[in-house]
Amino acid sequence: MTKMRSVKNLANSPPPTPSETALSVQVPSSESSPLSLNQIRTLLDTAWGCRRSDPQECVRASRLLLEQPLDTADLVRATLYLGYGLMNQGNFNAAEPELRRALHLYVELADHQGQRDSLNVLGIVKARRGRPVEALKLFLQVRHLSVTLENVEGEANALLNIGATYSTMSDHPNALHYHFMALALSRQHALLSVERRALNNLSVSYNEMGGYDDALEAAVACLKVVQAEDDPMLDAMALRNAGCAHFGLKQFPEAQTMYLKTYVLVEQVGDQAEISSLGLLLGRVAQQQGHREKARHLFERSLKLCQKIGDEQGQTKSLLRLGELLGESGEVEDALGVFHLARALAEQGQLRDKLCEIDLALSRLYRQAGRYQEALTHIEQHLQLNGELFNAASDQRLQSLRVQFDLEQAEQERQAVQHLNAKLEETNRDLRTAQAQTAKLLKRLEQHANEDALTELPNRRAFDLALSGLLPDQQLGIVVCDIDHFKAVNDRFSHLIGDEVLRQVGALLKSQLRRRDLLARYGGEEFVLLMTDANSSIALSVCERLRRTIEEYDWPTVCPELSLTISLGAAVARLEPTTLSAQDVIQAADDALYAAKNAGRNRVEVRQIAPSAR
Repeated sequence: MTKMRSVKNLANSPPPTPSETALSVQVPSSESSPLSLNQIRTLLDTAWGCRRSDPQECVRASRLLLEQPLDTADLVRATLYLGYGLMNQGNFNAAEPELRRALHLYVELADHQGQRDSLNVLGIVKARRGRPVEALKLFLQVRHLSVTLENVEGEANALLNIGATYSTMSDHPNALHYHFMALALSRQHALLSVERRALNNLSVSYNEMGGYDDALEAAVACLKVVQAEDDPMLDAMALRNAGCAHFGLKQFPEAQTMYLKTYVLVEQVGDQAEISSLGLLLGRVAQQQGHREKARHLFERSLKLCQKIGDEQGQTKSLLRLGELLGESGEVEDALGVFHLARALAEQGQLRDKLCEIDLALSRLYRQAGRYQEALTHIEQHLQLNGELFNAASDQRLQSLRVQFDLEQAEQERQAVQHLNAKLEETNRDLRTAQAQTAKLLKRLEQHANEDALTELPNRRAFDLALSGLLPDQQLGIVVCDIDHFKAVNDRFSHLIGDEVLRQVGALLKSQLRRRDLLARYGGEEFVLLMTDANSSIALSVCERLRRTIEEYDWPTVCPELSLTISLGAAVARLEPTTLSAQDVIQAADDALYAAKNAGRNRVEVRQIAPSAR
């Protein structure tokens, strides 16, 4: 029982000494005389500066400010900083009303940038409270406000937050989609810090998906991006993600090296929550390597640090790791005590996913101790919570799709109306100019609807529209092209390289065609070509030229050791209104492609078909 007492004392032990953590910010006492304007501004800057490194001081400074007579601009800043500090303490219930109050004040001030900042932090709170659908709504508003403010960096960061929210819902395809959008935007506008955050987020998503090689590649790519100014936190994030990838690959010494490098950087910045989190990661490595005493020390130190900064969620995680270690070491009673402390904190913070995890651990330990009734109670609680979480996650995914569609459609319509009204006002004396600009906008929207985002080629919709415009007796040739062994490219070189291959293949094919030919991305690794007035000889000549162009391209410039070929199937015919349609020609070209594939790939097969062939 001596060990059990030490565990209980741990939960109520005093916080680390100043030598173990960052020094506290000196904030005047609330009993002091009213602060001067300069003191108020200095204190505001102080509160903002320590919002991450010492959220407790941020909260104390903000509350002291709110006791002072402030003008509206300073009042709203202090309110926002209070919400920010409470969020970083893990006190989401208290943070949310403060952030809503700040948002209301910014609306009254007609301060769009302030509204954007408040919505952004409020979205983070919603996501961390396990309300991803509500978070998505807020981040979508942040994105649209950023566009209105012409704040490209804000828009890219909103895309990253949307992607991160999808990650919390385990909706990894959508998460990757938004992270790649942010990455493209950052590279387009040379936003190096955003590019690094996008690569970090991609690394996180790949780690969560179990794609540890891709996660490691993204983290290393982030570290290779050179900024004008050092950003130790971005370096730390990349090193941490690399460590998680090594851990997933069971490369524990490499993981430990990455985590220790991260620790040095984070300690310089003074981010106490991140220091605590790294302690847990290092503890897990030590645990995997059989160093249980070292792991226990790291878990306990993380717990003390979370207690110091008031991070209840971090305390729950630390206790959970410590309980697992004690149970693994055979200290069942101590482990039970730690798990019950963790469960009380999880209930207090409404951390239902952690409650589910803790109940499962308690059930196993009670069964190990021969206390079967208590084991049954906790396994029933685990199963009930697990079912509720599963149902909630399913509902959230459906709601998120509806929210995203509805909000984006409504915002596009609103922006289109605003844009049109502005143009009409500006060109009121010249109706023709206004009509021309409206036509240009519609053409651009039509172009986006008919363009493949990755290759910038026409998409399948555009190709189908072109087919519908053919004459009933049109002479044509249709070619279906498929990249050989494309799945192996993704598996061996990563999906990032696979995307670059698709872009390059599309560009190479397009460069070899006549102006009147239509090349489109048909789906996946397939491209389709429409040639009017083409016979078998022309089709064969064009296809051979395309095949050689891909085969002879210097693919190692895209990625070392990469080589690539394509297979092509072509069909040539004159359409007949009742006996031969364009779809019949596509099917014949597709059959020819399969013949080329079956004959060994990197080949061309051409079919000449007639109405009687149906």
